[in-house]
Amino acid sequence: MGAAGSVAGRAAAHHRLLRCAAHVVTGALDVPPPARRGVGQGLINGTAWTVVHVAVSVPIAFLANVVVARSLGAVDYGRLAILTMILALATAAASLGVGSALMQFVTKASEAGRTHDVDRLVSGAQGYNIFVAAPLVAVVVAVVVDVPWPFLLLAIVFGIFGPAVLQAGPILLATQHRSDRAAQIAMISNLVTQVIVVTTVLVRPTASAVWTARIVATGVLMSLPLLALTPRLRRAALRPRTPWSLPRDFWIFAIPTGAAVLVSQLVTDRVQIFFLEWLDDSVTVGLYALAFGLAVQILAPVQAAVGPLLPAFAALRERGEEHARGGLLRVTRVAAIMAGVVLSCGLPALGALIPWIYGVQFAASADYFVVMSCAAGIVIVGSGSYASLMARLRGGSYLRINLVALVSMAAVALASIPWWGAWGAVASMVVGTLVRALLMVVLEMRAYEVDRSEMARAFAPVLAAIVAIHVVWFGWMAHVSAPAWISSPVGGLLSLTLFILAVRVSRTGLTTSDREALVKAVPGRLRRPARMCVGLVSDPRRHE
Repeated sequence: MGAAGSVAGRAAAHHRLLRCAAHVVTGALDVPPPARRGVGQGLINGTAWTVVHVAVSVPIAFLANVVVARSLGAVDYGRLAILTMILALATAAASLGVGSALMQFVTKASEAGRTHDVDRLVSGAQGYNIFVAAPLVAVVVAVVVDVPWPFLLLAIVFGIFGPAVLQAGPILLATQHRSDRAAQIAMISNLVTQVIVVTTVLVRPTASAVWTARIVATGVLMSLPLLALTPRLRRAALRPRTPWSLPRDFWIFAIPTGAAVLVSQLVTDRVQIFFLEWLDDSVTVGLYALAFGLAVQILAPVQAAVGPLLPAFAALRERGEEHARGGLLRVTRVAAIMAGVVLSCGLPALGALIPWIYGVQFAASADYFVVMSCAAGIVIVGSGSYASLMARLRGGSYLRINLVALVSMAAVALASIPWWGAWGAVASMVVGTLVRALLMVVLEMRAYEVDRSEMARAFAPVLAAIVAIHVVWFGWMAHVSAPAWISSPVGGLLSLTLFILAVRVSRTGLTTSDREALVKAVPGRLRRPARMCVGLVSDPRRHE
């Protein structure tokens, strides 16, 4: 889904930084390596390869989305978003938290060397996916989705039942701390999927055809992670057992977590498009959907660090809370700096180019994109708290947090969307996602006895970036008439400069140990320029 070159450049630039962030976390934790692949090694390699995947895949997906948006137009682009949301919500509802529970329980059993328990968990989870979840999703899609019947049949067979058979693959690779392999496979799968989607939209430019092509390609390519598993795990995944063979503790965690995942999807995904569609505003649906998708894409390099954290936090919890506490604080601190750099540089630059790249019909999406990306940045910085919450198996707490966020989001949506249209939808998204993220952060602060001042200091860089962005975008760029090719780089550079100044003046940059760990993770010939770049967002007086 912005200029493809600028997105690719930013993603590549942050590849090293995110890899270093993983090095910082694992280096601080001082975790002894287990007999199988170590958590530290898996986290570093997983984060590095995940970000390589993002650096390659985001530009490709961006270019593909440009072709799709221009070919379909705002109305059909909005319909594509609605079709995608229906399948996503149906899948989240039917999954019942089995994937999240499998991630946690298999990681813990693997760390303890309980291979028999791992096999039993995998087979039981696969039985639920194939015999319960997939038929439920198929019924919902068949009843609700309005597409030609050949497309519907392809979607059910290859886009629903296919992934149900194969979806254990990516989860099990992560539990084995092989997020690197999962990222390599995802990189290939993304390239193939985007080629299929672009070919489809050029041959048949309809929302139904693009939706079907995308989910069929995604479903078929899920066979690759399964093939990458060890023979023992692959056999377990291909021998489904009855769901009630799963232990009681599994379901105690899975059910509330599954409900929380569904509620979380309602809070964090673009469900506001249903409100807009209900008001018969199809054009605004497309504008909002594009802005939301761009907000997700521009933060993808930072989000890439979250995937390897889920199994890593589960393993670290088995070795003591102090390790997990140290990881939580460092992830938050470094993520705030990374998100601040990406947002302050990227939002003004990409926002100015939206009418030029997507066409004037999507020009209004630029303002929505800037505001929603700022909210998403805070959510990304709080992702370490989500990983920690899942590692503590607090599915019930996660559900309650998401319910509070959903009520807040729905209240704002009902009160504002009928009056303000897309801006009401933006307000609803911002309120819901911020309430959800901040409640998780507060809960983990209490669990690890983290001071409010310490966490506020960790979050400060991303807040400084948001202030700088709003000053530049709504203050300077809104009142200066200049071609996009001028306002885009100037706005990005000005916002980034304000961000760096704010971080240095407020002394909320990276600590000395953060900076040294980041530099040491860089190859020798690059350490000098790396030290200079990292030094711009570091505070030499901070030694914690």
